[in-house]
Amino acid sequence: MTNNRFIDNLNSDTNSLPKLRATMTTDSTTPDTTDFGGMSASEVHSGGRTDHVFTSQQVALAHSRVLQSGILDKLDAWRSEDAHVTGASARLPLISDHATLVGLLLLASEHGPLQISSLAVVLQNRLTQESRTLLHLSDVAPGFAGETREAKRWFDVTHRAFHRMLPLMDPFPQERKTANTYTEIQAVLDAHDSDLEKKMKTRLGEFTKGFLHMTFMQQPRRLRQATHRIELAVDQTFIGSPTTRGFSKNNLAKNVADEIGTSPLSLDSGPVDAFAGWHVHGKGVGRSDFTWGWMANIAVRVDSEHPGESRFPKLAISATLSMPNIGVTEEAVSLMRSALSTGLALGITDADKAYFASSRVERLHEPTFNLGFTPSTDYRIERLGVQGGHFGSTFIEGKAYCASMPTTLQNASRDHVNGTIDAETYRGRIQARVHFELRPKGKPDDQGRVRMMCPAVGANPTVTCRLRERPASDVSSASPRVAENDLPEYPDKICIQHSVTFGKQDGLRERQAFTYGSPEWQEFHTPPRNSAESLNAGVNSPVLESLDDASRRSVRGFAAAQVFVTILLTNYNLRSIAAYLRVEVQDQASNTVAVETTTNARRGDRQRATRCTPEDGAAPTT
Repeated sequence: MTNNRFIDNLNSDTNSLPKLRATMTTDSTTPDTTDFGGMSASEVHSGGRTDHVFTSQQVALAHSRVLQSGILDKLDAWRSEDAHVTGASARLPLISDHATLVGLLLLASEHGPLQISSLAVVLQNRLTQESRTLLHLSDVAPGFAGETREAKRWFDVTHRAFHRMLPLMDPFPQERKTANTYTEIQAVLDAHDSDLEKKMKTRLGEFTKGFLHMTFMQQPRRLRQATHRIELAVDQTFIGSPTTRGFSKNNLAKNVADEIGTSPLSLDSGPVDAFAGWHVHGKGVGRSDFTWGWMANIAVRVDSEHPGESRFPKLAISATLSMPNIGVTEEAVSLMRSALSTGLALGITDADKAYFASSRVERLHEPTFNLGFTPSTDYRIERLGVQGGHFGSTFIEGKAYCASMPTTLQNASRDHVNGTIDAETYRGRIQARVHFELRPKGKPDDQGRVRMMCPAVGANPTVTCRLRERPASDVSSASPRVAENDLPEYPDKICIQHSVTFGKQDGLRERQAFTYGSPEWQEFHTPPRNSAESLNAGVNSPVLESLDDASRRSVRGFAAAQVFVTILLTNYNLRSIAAYLRVEVQDQASNTVAVETTTNARRGDRQRATRCTPEDGAAPTT
């Protein structure tokens, strides 16, 4: 069918050429389209672009990486699954999913816009014959068949290829060709299928996970296993929608009512995409800007063992897309779950105050611990100090302490944030609090329960207390003593029994990897925040991925946005790995030169040492 269509087009254009030439010669007013002045024909036909051809090696590498992502098999499976439901018949496409994804990776590698027109140019004009065969692409019609018609044909088939892939993983399907009235927006929202949304969100997650895991595996084994644990820093960055007009759900009913009885011709142009949200830029009255779009949730790999070093590239390990201010905690859990594919043991997840400091325990903290991750976070000021307790102990910023710990130590973090004490005093009080920590008596059982002891009991007590009097020989002179006026009026179990059992949920909200405010916490918490911000700055760079520039990805809708985010993060990871390895090679070369220079210098010293060097500046003897 493809060949017949090509021959028909070719014959039609060929037969019309004599007529065109005759018209041009007999009618002097008809412009001569072959006279381009100082412009070449290729420049005219390309609109001034310089279309460099991708080498066969570049295409083969992108081809291999798409295969390694495993997404092609998933797309085939989803298409087959959906065909059973809809009854749609499959037919061989002119451009496959494989070729489409390879083309997108190629565009991203040169930091070009991810637009259908750019992708069509790649598939039409920028591949060698070897690459076209590899991607099963048909040949391009010769120039005399009509450059404009051939370019339009490739744009059309490329457009159909990309939009044939999107419905397989679109959580929010709707017609997006034209703007909608508010009445139409309300109808789209009412018809939304929540079950379909969950199914398609899962598919989108699989799409992104496949590509990002592929990039993780592109590293040498020594970098993948530089640490035995996978540890993450979680953050968000805004992704603008190509359609900037949005709406407020709070005002939607009123806007729908205002449209009743109004002529459609007199209505203002409304929103196009019903499934996005407003993101607020800036703070303060009169200084806030609102932008319509989505949030990209990204987890970057970090290192708690050597937080100040760069033992591996800081890659995006997982990513999702979501509405602004909706499902922040659930998206973080999805990021952690996707990181399981690395095969490494699970370590720490670092996040800012928008996550563990603000979320409900059952939505974020509990799933985090169930997966096997341990949080590291800052706290909002209202979460500092005593936050309940158990068996007479108090929970303070992730630890269980003796309730008789001095008030100045209990409120150390709050006083530091309020400016009551300086940083040096704060560090001293945090260090002094360690003596009052409850200590575990053994490891947690399979249900997460652990027996805890008062700090004044056991083989090595860290404080002394009248309620736990011991022989003087058992007590360290450096151990602080609980003041009489700090003792509880009615001692609880922790003050009476040798140990008490803490359940998995006890103190779960405040629990984290390091003692809050300690040097270890400070040393680890800052680098992950910097890594997350550095990744966001890198992918949003206007000369690189330009993730936040909606004009460089004009396809509308949630699914298209996540596909583009995935491709751009994939390219970011690949170039980060390449840059890291390049620095390694340069450092190795520099070290080699330094060794050779030192070796040569020592050889010269030895040679000079064989000569007799007289004193007083006399000429040497030979």
